[in-house]
Amino acid sequence: MADRKRVMPYPKERILEDAAFSRELAPTRLLALLLPVWQVEVRATVTDGRPYELIERYIERGIAEGALGTKEELAAFLALDEPIVDRALRFLHAVGHVVEREGRLTLTELGRRSQRDDRYYFVKREDRRKLYFDAFASRPLTRSYYDAGAVTLPPADEVMSLVADSGQPPFQMLCNPGGFRREALRELANHTDRERYNLPVRIEQPESLQEDLVYLPLYVVRAVDRRGAVRYLAYSQAGAEADPEFTELCEKTPGIREVLDIADLAVDPERQESQVTEWCRRRGFEQVEPVRLDEGGWQVTLPAEAFGPKRIPHYRIGSFAVLSTCLLRIRCEDKELRERALLERVGSYVTRRSGVTAADLDGRVDRVARQLELTADVPEVRRMAADAGETKLAGRLDELLAGPVE
Repeated sequence: MADRKRVMPYPKERILEDAAFSRELAPTRLLALLLPVWQVEVRATVTDGRPYELIERYIERGIAEGALGTKEELAAFLALDEPIVDRALRFLHAVGHVVEREGRLTLTELGRRSQRDDRYYFVKREDRRKLYFDAFASRPLTRSYYDAGAVTLPPADEVMSLVADSGQPPFQMLCNPGGFRREALRELANHTDRERYNLPVRIEQPESLQEDLVYLPLYVVRAVDRRGAVRYLAYSQAGAEADPEFTELCEKTPGIREVLDIADLAVDPERQESQVTEWCRRRGFEQVEPVRLDEGGWQVTLPAEAFGPKRIPHYRIGSFAVLSTCLLRIRCEDKELRERALLERVGSYVTRRSGVTAADLDGRVDRVARQLELTADVPEVRRMAADAGETKLAGRLDELLAGPVE
């Protein structure tokens, strides 16, 4: 099993910034959970799909739209050799797309549906595949969780190293609420948005062959909205944006919500203050006075000299530090330093990412400016770059402001 620090592919601060500045919530704590997930090996008759091969598409269109009913008519119309058309027809007959009735070729229901959707559908009998369901509601996981290169779903005998690790935040294993709900397999037949949930076009007579419990690592951000309501945003290895399904699961499932609420009740403000004070002391700022925010988080304002090489990096200005039982927002009142940090972050964004559009840049500049407590749009950032002698960044921003060349 990978080291705990490598379990999540992004820095913890990134998801806290997402919660605070993309969703306009006030993060107060970061927790780490191991969510039980059922890995179910399913056997079923499935209808799946793929893009058409060129000859397949036009032979079927010739039958459906051109009333071409023999291989000779199809070969003449498509200007193909008869052996090629004959071979293609044999294949389409074998997969259930074409039949011959009274000497004329016609499409089956499967073939007509394929033509209608411009998607080559095929039936696989005795198909076996692994599907994933969360262990609390037996809801299928979305397609991103089938990417083994990005998502790890370790079994129980491998996951204990995550629980035992004393790093912050330590992962807490959620208890398995019970067995897999077999009805969830039958419900797959009527599930909407099948592409999103990695489901075939049609699944018939699904049968569970084996059910194994695995675990999905989640970061959960406790945050408070503007009305004072507590939110729990769930982030997984699939990306540094909150997963809507797992967020809903954490917020609405009693067995999970109770664990999160109990962790919140155990918070001791005096212990938090001690942690924040120690964080400042280790960096040589004993005189800095931390502030506890109304929402429950903490904030510290550091002088400009606190940031730089071998000190706190500029990208931490306006961001967070994750302490044992609380979060610490790091501020700096030096406007010139915050503007420099803005240029660094915008420069990194436009040079390291491909396909950045003007709309993408507008959103990123707005978010980063708010994070740094500045008011700036893209033209203003472009002016700041020119004034600072950042000619390469200014030129790149000019390109984006001009838009794509027609």
